[in-house]
Amino acid sequence: MHTGTRLGAAILVATGLFISELRSPDMERRAVEVERGVLVYGAPAQIALSSWAVRRFQRAGLVVPDGEIHFYADLGACEGHLGYAAGGRIDVCTLDVDAMSRHAILHELAHLWLDANTIQLLRDRFLELRGLSAWNKTTDSWMLRGYEQAAELMAWVLGERIITPKIPNNNPALLAEAFELPLRGAAGHRADVVV
Repeated sequence: MHTGTRLGAAILVATGLFISELRSPDMERRAVEVERGVLVYGAPAQIALSSWAVRRFQRAGLVVPDGEIHFYADLGACEGHLGYAAGGRIDVCTLDVDAMSRHAILHELAHLWLDANTIQLLRDRFLELRGLSAWNKTTDSWMLRGYEQAAELMAWVLGERIITPKIPNNNPALLAEAFELPLRGAAGHRADVVV
């Protein structure tokens, strides 16, 4: 066999093994705890991504609530989105580790944080500040829901600020004011987090 053919065959086999490892049902059953109560189901790159996201919250003095983070190769598990959070579980529907996936995991972790740390009074004040009518009314478009805007704000402020929040009125000064509102009164929040 020609050396180039053997090398090509070896690369194909190695790639196939890597891909099958990423999609293996066994991987879905193995969890790595990246922080007390935060379990991640994924390959080493996704575990590192999750750990990075949790540390971003911690740097701001925010405790990520207990939950699970699962990774998938396609958008099917996330109802057609890059990420989806409900009931303490986050599904991230990409195996990439890039600016988009970092923003997505911060956005979904923000949903867990908002669920555990915001009371109705703060939600109402946030809606008023942002000129929105409802926190999470499914008949409102995605970008006009307070719940989504708050998660986008948190992902932007806690993240790398590479990806502009996909919401109206996303001027950094407006975002800074809106970011602080859901955090007021949150245990352990550091007031010195500045945009």
